[in-house]
Amino acid sequence: MVLAASLWASLWASLWASLWALLEAAAVLALLGAAAAVVLLYCDPAVRRNLAVASQFPQPRGVPVIGHLLLLLKSREDVFGMLRRFRRTLGSRFVITMLGRTVFAVSDPQAVEVSRHMSKGVVYELLKPWLGLGLLTSGGGLWRSRRKLLTPAFHFRILDQFSQHLEQQARGLADELDAARRAAADRGHVVDVVPVISGTTLRAIRVTAMGAVDFETDSSSDLASEKSYFDAIHRVGTTTVARLVRPWLWPAPVFKLTGLYRSLREDLRTLHAFTAKVRPTARHETVEKSIRTAGDDGGGAGVGRKAGRLRPFLDVLLHAQRDGADLTDKNIREEVDTFMFEGHDTTSMALCWALELLGRHPAAQDRLAGELRGAAADWEAVSRLPYLDRVVKECLRLRPSVPVISRTLDSDAVLDNKQVLPARAVVTISIVRVSAGKRFALMEVKLLLAAVVRAFRVRSAMADGEDMFIADLVLRPRAGVLLELTPR
Repeated sequence: MVLAASLWASLWASLWASLWALLEAAAVLALLGAAAAVVLLYCDPAVRRNLAVASQFPQPRGVPVIGHLLLLLKSREDVFGMLRRFRRTLGSRFVITMLGRTVFAVSDPQAVEVSRHMSKGVVYELLKPWLGLGLLTSGGGLWRSRRKLLTPAFHFRILDQFSQHLEQQARGLADELDAARRAAADRGHVVDVVPVISGTTLRAIRVTAMGAVDFETDSSSDLASEKSYFDAIHRVGTTTVARLVRPWLWPAPVFKLTGLYRSLREDLRTLHAFTAKVRPTARHETVEKSIRTAGDDGGGAGVGRKAGRLRPFLDVLLHAQRDGADLTDKNIREEVDTFMFEGHDTTSMALCWALELLGRHPAAQDRLAGELRGAAADWEAVSRLPYLDRVVKECLRLRPSVPVISRTLDSDAVLDNKQVLPARAVVTISIVRVSAGKRFALMEVKLLLAAVVRAFRVRSAMADGEDMFIADLVLRPRAGVLLELTPR
C-alpha cells in the first residue's frame, strides 16, 4: 500500500515536472518570439523614421523600446483621465509610442485638417468582427459608394415623416423618467438616466430606421433582450479598448488565442442576434407595404404633415438591393448593425450629457424652459427654437458622444509650423464628428431634450472632474449619469 502510494506520488511529481518544463519552454519561446518581432519592427525604416519624428513632439516620460506602454496598461477609467491630463499638460499636439507604434494626438483646428491624408485607423479594424464593412468601418471607394447610397435616407423631407413617432417616444421618455424618479424617493429622487434614455433611443431607432412597428411593447422578454444588447455593447467597448492598448493583440491570429476573443465572440452573437430580429420583419413590411404614420386617425393630428409611407433607412437598402445595387444580405446586415449601434448609443449619450450640463447651469436651463413654454411640443415648433439649437450644439462641443477618431496617415502631412506627421503613423483627432445621420440625431436629441426639460427641473448629482469619464467607443460615464429630477 505504501509502495503504491509512493509510486503514484512519484508519477504525479514527474507529470508536474514535465508540465512545468513545457510551460517554461512555451514562455521562453513566446518571449523570444516577442523579442524577434520587436527587433524586426524596429528594423523597418518607416518605424525608425516615425520614432525619429515623434521625438520632436511633446510626450510623457517613457521607457526604451516599449515606449509609453506601461502608462496605458490601466483600467479604461484611468486611461481616459490620463489622456485628458496629457492634453492639458503637453498641449494640443503630443505623441504616445507603444512597441515602435507611434500615435500622434492632435486637437487644434489646423492639425485636424490633415484628415484628407488619412484612411481609417486601427480601432476600426478591431470593430470589423462586429460591424463588418459598414459605413463606420469602411473606407475609400466602398465608403463613398455606401455614403452616396444612404445619404438620401436622411433628407429632411424623409426625416419629417418620423416626427410623430419621435414625439411619441419623447412623451414616453418623460413618463419613464417620472416613474424612475418616484422609485428613487429614498435616494433624493436621484436617477441614473442612462438606462432609461438608452432604451428610448433604441426603440426609436427600431421604428424610424428599421421599420419595426411593434416598438411600443414593454414585455419582460423585450426588456431583457434590450438589456442584453446594452450589456454586450458595453463589454465590446471594454474589449476593444483593452485590445487597442495592447499592440501584440492587434493581429487576429494572436487575439484569437486569448480569453478576450472568446468573450467577444459571445457578445457578438448577442449583438447580431438582436439586429437579426429586426431585419426579417422589415424585409416583409417596408418593401411591399405602406406604413402609416402614428396618429393618422382622421382627427387632424399632425396638422401640416401628411401621413403617408415611411421610408426607413433599411427600406433604402432593400430597395437598392432589389434594384440591382451591389449589396448582399451580409452587406445589409453590416449597415444595420452599424446604424443600430450609432443611431442609438451616440444619441443616448449626447442627450444624457446635455441634461447633465444643463443640471450644472441653472440659468441656461431656465432660459431653455422659458423658450419651451412658449412653443408647441411637435417637431414643427421645436425645430424653430433658436436657443434649444444653441444649447444642443454647445453640449455636443463640450461633451461630444465620440470625442476622438482614429486615422492612419497614407502620406506625410505638413503642419502649419512645418512639423511633419509621417506616413503610416496613427493619428487620433479630437473633433465633433459629423455622421451621415446627423440630421436624424439632432432631430431626436432636440425632441427628447425638450420633453425632459418641459417635465422636470434637472440638477446634476455628479462630482466634477476628469475621473467621471471612461475610455470606450462613445463618451460614457464612470458610474452612470446621475440627475436629481423635480417635476415642474
